[in-house]
Amino acid sequence: MAAKQKSRPTYAEIAKLAGVSEATVSRVLNGDPKVDSDRVAAVNKAVDQLGYQKNRAAAALASGRTGLIAVVIDDDLSVFQDPFWGAITNGISKVLMENEMQTLLLVAPLDNIDSPVAQYLQRGEVDGAIFLQLHKDTLINRLAKQNLPLVVNGTPHTNNPFAYVDSDNAGGAFAAVRHLVDSGRKVIAKITGDLSNTAAEQRLEGFLAAANEFGLKTPKSLIAQGDWSREAGYNHAKKLLAKHPTLDAIFCSNDVMALGAVTAIQEAGRSVPGDVAVVGFDDSYLAQNSHPGLTSVRQDIAGLGAEAAKMILAKLRGEEVHSEILPCELVLRETA
Repeated sequence: MAAKQKSRPTYAEIAKLAGVSEATVSRVLNGDPKVDSDRVAAVNKAVDQLGYQKNRAAAALASGRTGLIAVVIDDDLSVFQDPFWGAITNGISKVLMENEMQTLLLVAPLDNIDSPVAQYLQRGEVDGAIFLQLHKDTLINRLAKQNLPLVVNGTPHTNNPFAYVDSDNAGGAFAAVRHLVDSGRKVIAKITGDLSNTAAEQRLEGFLAAANEFGLKTPKSLIAQGDWSREAGYNHAKKLLAKHPTLDAIFCSNDVMALGAVTAIQEAGRSVPGDVAVVGFDDSYLAQNSHPGLTSVRQDIAGLGAEAAKMILAKLRGEEVHSEILPCELVLRETA
């Protein structure tokens, strides 16, 4: 005969063990911040002793909270060719899970303010949203008016008061160019990311600032606008090599494009880094495991996600949140 399944502890049992009323038990389990800390501790201790597990659906009805945080990427599924997105989402999910919250990943272009994803976010079915990439600020402006807690990964396009977390993109790009100049490189090209993205803009700004600082010539023909893909890195590198026979370095705005550039250089019969040095950005696992090893600007990708999650949780607690800029560092390997 199968063993009888242990029944779920009742509020009455928890209240009796904790020495409080059933109403207090309900308030504690539904996150009422006004309950005395001693009573909260007593209820939580009783909950642990009795092995009580919250019913998430019931808790959501009682508290008005869903326990869900939307993680929104303003793009299509091709973004997952870049390991950046998996790493940052992992950083978010780890912190949320530690706080009994769940991640709801939404990936779709948000050009249309009335798209299904935009409509879903406006229906109040999540407790907050973390936007990992935004080409425009229109949707977050509308959501902010509905008082949905928001955090943005990446500097917003406008001077709106949104809390955001970002890397020092310009500083990282400056460090990459400085290293190339110190290594004796004279003709340095830049393959940007999608310039509708503020990270791509900032990395280009850092490149141009360093070029100006170190007296490099940067004609428009040395700057190619990519889209973060390996194909963009490969195709632009081929064109840059054809236009500029003396080209001796390429700085790409992410590792995926940098590895495409390395392939193009090698197929052209030139060596990396002997003839042309290559630097990427992100220091993703692709850079860490490539052959030759890719020199890359490291940003703390998981840390960006973790910080965004901490910020959204603080907002849910009603705390004041300040934007954060995380440092970058250049990691030297074989390509530069």
